Amino acid sequence: MTTSPSAITTTGQLRASGHTYRPLRAELREHLLSALADGRDPWPGIHGFDTTVIPQLERALLAGHDIVLLGERGQGKTRLLRSLAGLLDEWSPVIAGSELGEHPFHPITPASLRRASDLGDELPVVWRHRSERYVEKLATPDTSVADLIGDVDPMKVAEGRSLGDPETIHYGLIPRGHRGIVAINELPDLAERIQVSLLNVMEERDIQIRGYLLRLDLDVLVVATANPEDYTNRGRIITPLQDRFGAEIRTHYPQTVEEEVAVIRQEADLVAEVPAHLLEVLARFTRNLRESDAVDQRAGVSARFAIAGAETIAAAALHRATRQHEEVGV
Repeated sequence: MTTSPSAITTTGQLRASGHTYRPLRAELREHLLSALADGRDPWPGIHGFDTTVIPQLERALLAGHDIVLLGERGQGKTRLLRSLAGLLDEWSPVIAGSELGEHPFHPITPASLRRASDLGDELPVVWRHRSERYVEKLATPDTSVADLIGDVDPMKVAEGRSLGDPETIHYGLIPRGHRGIVAINELPDLAERIQVSLLNVMEERDIQIRGYLLRLDLDVLVVATANPEDYTNRGRIITPLQDRFGAEIRTHYPQTVEEEVAVIRQEADLVAEVPAHLLEVLARFTRNLRESDAVDQRAGVSARFAIAGAETIAAAALHRATRQHEEVGV
């Protein structure tokens, strides 16, 4: 597209620009293949997964699968999921005022279908940055079906609409993630009855709310994280939901000292200079803890332990330098 996105404000202008509609999975696949062909790293800031996790993740995206990452705390699962947004178009068109951010060429809700029919090429268009197409939810025991899927909006009913009108629905997080990526952290913490509400959204792509059955052509990639202890031993992800994830990928802690140090350097906010040999000592100490019988390895020793340790060392140097009136803390 040669025209600046901000200059395109109607569906007619969008069509004249040569823009074409692509499903989300095709968009992710196209950008991933382009990065791989050009030798660009699609996963900036991810260390230690090059030959293990990343190839599995790339195959899952090329296959168009929903994905669950299994791993102990502090293995970079959330960071990896957030990097998926980099594979989306930088700017994408949506119908102005659309509750679900629908593409102007592919409206799916009754309200947008009606507006598209009435306005034709004059249907207004706005542009959404890819950062707005990634939404994240930390699964907690108090998460409700309304949070994820939606509920009847009493205010819309009070305005005079009938209860049978699908426009009385207030959509939840997943429908609002239409044409984007929805990440659910710590999926096993969702109550089983809430997990059931995800089944139709992930497979049949319809919405079931309080007796409504609203068929929506939702285009959303659902990704999740889980601790393998919760996932496999306590069985807190229901089997039908487990079956709907096309890819289950195990993550791990850095496998070499060099990778561990790289993670510390990248993530730690150091207020003083910390020599390389001290970071290596800290990395080796962390790795030894992961092999120690004195530590419950089911919980894991997070990379945050080493990061916090490096920050504490730097803080101690700054504290000492200040007390002793030194110019630089080392």
